[in-house]
Amino acid sequence: MKLLPCLAAAMALLAMGHLHAQEAEPGVQRERIKAERAAVEERFSEEQKACRAKFAVTDCMRAVTRERNARLAELRLQENALADTQRRLREEKRQRDLAERQAEKERDEQQRRERAAGESRERAERAAALEKKRAAEAASPPQPQAAKAPKGPSGPQGSPRARSLPDKSSGPTPEEAARNRRDYEQRLREAEAHKAEVRARIARRSKPAASALPVPATPASGS
Repeated sequence: MKLLPCLAAAMALLAMGHLHAQEAEPGVQRERIKAERAAVEERFSEEQKACRAKFAVTDCMRAVTRERNARLAELRLQENALADTQRRLREEKRQRDLAERQAEKERDEQQRRERAAGESRERAERAAALEKKRAAEAASPPQPQAAKAPKGPSGPQGSPRARSLPDKSSGPTPEEAARNRRDYEQRLREAEAHKAEVRARIARRSKPAASALPVPATPASGS
């Protein structure tokens, strides 16, 4: 009977197609299933015609019908498996897209944190350097200005004799300030006394002289 070899060949093709179903493109697989379904229906129609020419028509029709149904059932399984594979691939792609977007977001956030940390570190370094500079300036004493030596006669070695000048860069000491104050008050008192003496002399000069006393009259002598 030609039915069994045809069925075996069909099952072999089905197995091969099922093994490569996940490796081929979904559109190609759907076209293959559609073509196989059409081939099953065409073969079923031819086998029905052959059964009518036989004596046991009913048994032959049942056999070819079972073969057709089995083949269509297998094709439906392949079609369902293909649909499941497509759904799984779409879900995997969606998950990959989400993972890529999340990874990109995390990379951007990491770069932003690194930039912020770098800027903060630079600000801290600049502030530390400025504070160190200020501390060094505050710790170092002020440098006095060098006094110029006055010109004068040369000394024994031919060098000008320079008078030692007191260092006024840091201001007078409290003792010097008190002494300067006493000297200033003494000069004020002396100036006031001098002014008083001058006013007294002027007053004595401008005072009018006393009037001369009248000369007593001489008595007349008798003749």
